[in-house]
Amino acid sequence: MWITGMNAADAGSGETLPASDVWQSMLAPHELWLDRREGGLRAVLADLALGEVRAPLVRLARASMSRLEMCGAVLNGAELAGVELEECDLSMANMSSADLTEGLWSKVKLNDASLSAANLCEIQMEECLLHNVKAPRSRWQEARLSRCDFREAALPQAAFQHANVQEANFSGADLEGVLFYRATLRFCRFRKARASGANFSSAVATQCDFSDASLERARFFQADLRGSSLAGCSLAEADFREARLDGCSLAGCRLDGARFGAASLVAADLRGANLRLAHQLQVRQLLQARTDNTTILPGGAIGPVRMSGS
Repeated sequence: MWITGMNAADAGSGETLPASDVWQSMLAPHELWLDRREGGLRAVLADLALGEVRAPLVRLARASMSRLEMCGAVLNGAELAGVELEECDLSMANMSSADLTEGLWSKVKLNDASLSAANLCEIQMEECLLHNVKAPRSRWQEARLSRCDFREAALPQAAFQHANVQEANFSGADLEGVLFYRATLRFCRFRKARASGANFSSAVATQCDFSDASLERARFFQADLRGSSLAGCSLAEADFREARLDGCSLAGCRLDGARFGAASLVAADLRGANLRLAHQLQVRQLLQARTDNTTILPGGAIGPVRMSGS
């Protein structure tokens, strides 16, 4: 069903319908299409200014929408699985508890939208704007996110297990308790993010920038952080056991209670780091890292680390 500001039944007459009427006219045929019933037609919407359309619990799974203006739309609890969205503006929309799984979204604006408890598992997003989005307890398992902007987003307790995230920007975001278990994060920015208790265990987070982030009690067990920067981070009680920190910057970090058992620190930058109360750090690990007279070593001695007898 192709609808671009005109009801298919009126296309021949040239009569243009208001955008709201077009929206309403396609809901019932699309539901019939979803149920594989007679008279069903898939909704394909384009170039409509719908504004604050109110459609909680609407069934629009697998619909196609492009260049729609839906700022402030009410779509909480909506069934939008498998929807194709391209260049749509859903800023300030309410999509809390909506089913957004397996969607294909490109250049969608979601700034200031609510995605609280929404299900976005296996969604594919490219160049989407989610600045200041409110998405606590949202689920992103196995999502594929490329060049998406999550700056200042509120994502506490969100779940990104097994997600593949490339070149995303989480700077200043609230990521407290977020689960990135076994996620792949490449060239992502987490500058000044608030991520206390976040779980990056077994994640691949290479060439990422975590500078000045709050990562108290964060878990990086068996994570691959090679080439990433955690410079200036607060990492009290963080868990780096068996992590790969080769070439990683921990310059200027405070690491009270952090654990480093069996972590690899080859060429890791520990200059200016405070390791006085860090645990499970061996001399062998420290010799492989970069330390200087601004490094406070375990036990309180001043760096650099030197081989015994030198």
